[in-house]
Amino acid sequence: MSACGLDFGTSNSAVALPSGRVLLVDHAASEPRLFRSVLFFPEGEPGVHAGEEAIAEYLRHGEGRFIQSVKSWLASSTFTATQIRNRAMRLEELVALLLKRIRAAAEHASGMTLDEVVLGRPARFSLDPAADALAERRLAEAARFAGFSRVEFLIEPIAAALAYEAGLDRDELVLVADFGAGTSDLTLMRLGPSRTGRDRRGDVVGSGGVPIGGDRFDAEIMRGKLLPFFGAGSSYEVQGKRMPIPSHLLGKLLSWHEMSFIKERGTRALIDTMLRSSDRLRAIEALQDLVEENLGYRLFRGIERAKIHLSVADTARLDFEEARVEVHTHLRRAEFELFIAPLLDALDECVAELLRSTGVAAEQVEAVFLTGGSSQIPAVRQRFAARFGEAKLRTADAFTSVAEGLGRRAARLEAR
Repeated sequence: MSACGLDFGTSNSAVALPSGRVLLVDHAASEPRLFRSVLFFPEGEPGVHAGEEAIAEYLRHGEGRFIQSVKSWLASSTFTATQIRNRAMRLEELVALLLKRIRAAAEHASGMTLDEVVLGRPARFSLDPAADALAERRLAEAARFAGFSRVEFLIEPIAAALAYEAGLDRDELVLVADFGAGTSDLTLMRLGPSRTGRDRRGDVVGSGGVPIGGDRFDAEIMRGKLLPFFGAGSSYEVQGKRMPIPSHLLGKLLSWHEMSFIKERGTRALIDTMLRSSDRLRAIEALQDLVEENLGYRLFRGIERAKIHLSVADTARLDFEEARVEVHTHLRRAEFELFIAPLLDALDECVAELLRSTGVAAEQVEAVFLTGGSSQIPAVRQRFAARFGEAKLRTADAFTSVAEGLGRRAARLEAR
């Protein structure tokens, strides 16, 4: 039996061996170490596509069900199943489909049968303990469906800490901040060469997390900059009265995986009413096409690209033209930082609460290890630099350090 570490992410997943080597799991991707956590069920055709293949088939085929961000639903007791090809598919089945494809790709890359796994999990799937426990049970069940005979969990920032520790030549008290697509997780931990190869539970000083990640940052760009292109600020007529476009409808545009709910009969009827009487007809036409033509995925990838560009530039251009959707705008870094300021405040408070609860002063923290895609956002780094000092900030591979650490922990499974 061989073991691996699997970082199952909201947007991307990665796999590593006990040596810490991160495997090439999707050669169709621009970064083959990352497997996009997406599925596509084409309409009128059998089978299911996963990863970059799913994206390519979705863009080519157009019709069907494109499933993204399933990890974000694990803690939701109200989301139990969804209809796909006239069959109710449980959330655990969808996750298992992804994990099975990722496992197969990892086995092909390693030349080994991988039947034991250390799975990463956020410090908190949810602030509700019952919902948090539900999410872990569902993920464990999905992993077993995918063929893993033994499943263990490790908090993702602890996994990142183990990857960081591999390069240390002295002991340190380290704050690890892992920024995923759906959550930001923090762990305060003692690391160093004197502590390797032993039970590490006593080395964890404290942990915490908030449901804020890359997807939320993207959503704030949509909210602050792009919603007017889809009707925000417009009005329509109902029984002789002018009404503003409902906020609940605009709220569905803030996350890709919520957009499919706009296709419900009642919402479609509302859009038809707005098309007849809106004072900004072109924006409502764009809204209709955004939803009916399944353009949300591509629009949000454009938002993500603009966000990434703002990490190295003061201004990013966002251009998107498909069907009747026409978005052409500049996004300034100062605007973006204003949009996400409430999220950064919540992250700040999470850090402060972790220090309070552990009785550790900021001055006692010897290093701050930032990992995950949003660790590259200048405003995020500035918050940590303001509290701990720029000289203490450390970074590594933003997207695979968690997988590397999970792989290193998997060595313990093989030793049993």
